Amino acid sequence: MRLSQLQQMDPIAFERFVGQHFAKMGYKVENTRASGDEGIDLIIRSGRRMAVVQCKRYGGTVGQPVVRDLYGVMVHTGADEAYLVTTGTLSRAAVDWAAGKPIHLVDGHRLVEWTRTGRLNYDHKPQLSRTNRQMVMLVGLALLAMATIYLSSPQTQAQVQQWQQTVMSWLPVTATDTPTDVPAPTADPTSAPATETPAPSTEPTAIPQDTPTAEPTPLETAPSARPTWSPR
Repeated sequence: MRLSQLQQMDPIAFERFVGQHFAKMGYKVENTRASGDEGIDLIIRSGRRMAVVQCKRYGGTVGQPVVRDLYGVMVHTGADEAYLVTTGTLSRAAVDWAAGKPIHLVDGHRLVEWTRTGRLNYDHKPQLSRTNRQMVMLVGLALLAMATIYLSSPQTQAQVQQWQQTVMSWLPVTATDTPTDVPAPTADPTSAPATETPAPSTEPTAIPQDTPTAEPTPLETAPSARPTWSPR
């Protein structure tokens, strides 16, 4: 079915049309047009879950006040979810306000897709249902109470301090800047005086020359005295 055909429907026929498609998805549908239940057109149920449905058949834009009123009715009736089905469009303010809340927004284009494929796509996915939010809150409070009791123990506090010291020991130590002006070392009076090392001479070393050696003078040998033999 085309969008123009949906926009030409009678309001009551349009509500029945939407209810039939919810019934095809397995919901139990209750029409509240006769009772005039605070502007809610349909109530759908699936097991223990209940949702309220508001049908808007016109070609205009659904604004934030309509979504806000629908959310108030959902909270007042105790429903888990709310559906807003329209043949028109949704304003950006309406979409932003419904973000994070269990409200499903269906504009004209998604409505046509729903009638063709049998799958209902929302403008946004709600975060959590009311029951799930309550469970998350209870679990969070229980964990917070357990953490408070655990951290209040003296032994736990000592362990936390030990962990902090361990973590601090792992951190790198930043080196301090070395001063540029370094004082000259002072002489120790008890130490021995330093000996001065003579600097090497730069003058050339004289090479000794060969001097003529005097030949040895022959020694005069004295005549050897011969022994005198006397006759006996």
